[in-house]
Amino acid sequence: MITKTSSQKPTALNEWTYQYLKEKILNLEICPGEQIHIEDFMEKLEVSRTPIREAFLRLANEGLVDVKPRVGYFVVEITEDDIRDLFEVRELIETRAARKAAELLSDEEIKNIEQLLKESEEAVKKNNIDKFLENEIEFHEYLQKHIQNKRFIAFMDSINDLTYRERKLSVRSAENIKQTLVEHRRILEALQKRDSQQAEWFMGEHIHNVSIRLIEIVKKLNEQNLLNNRGKNNG
Repeated sequence: MITKTSSQKPTALNEWTYQYLKEKILNLEICPGEQIHIEDFMEKLEVSRTPIREAFLRLANEGLVDVKPRVGYFVVEITEDDIRDLFEVRELIETRAARKAAELLSDEEIKNIEQLLKESEEAVKKNNIDKFLENEIEFHEYLQKHIQNKRFIAFMDSINDLTYRERKLSVRSAENIKQTLVEHRRILEALQKRDSQQAEWFMGEHIHNVSIRLIEIVKKLNEQNLLNNRGKNNG
């Protein structure tokens, strides 16, 4: 998962530049769909063209940057179709993980999950959304490790960056955060009862509901961007 990049330039400029740009994209500080220019970051980061170009290409290979020949580099957008596709995959894998977890979790591990959810609820009360997001990711990863399929685990690791961007977008909605807490609690109750079918069902319901809520967030964001662009053009 994403790590904070030091503001101090290291000797390995290529890696530092890549990590800096990746962090900005994953945290939506560089917006989805935004064109990014090598020259802008040469000035901002005080580095040559080469490390920035190499970073753009690495990020393109990871699905975070779109390279358009003779046009330039763009941060990959978050579209409704992308959300549907990604959450369909998550639903397939994470429902299996929840079912397995209900069978395999120790009593101590279930207590750890309960504590994690309590911390999440406290974080929301204190408006500490970063902590909520951190715990939300940990909740899902805690269950995923019981999936008992190395290929599934490797695949989930490979899409962590894409899911992180969508999670960052999802916490812009207070209603989504509220419903996520309710849905996580239902999953926990199923785990406590060792009811694998119920755990699987509630996880599937949660993933499906989040995808619907996230699509609504994207729709509103696109509508707002359209209005802003019209305002600029009319101005």
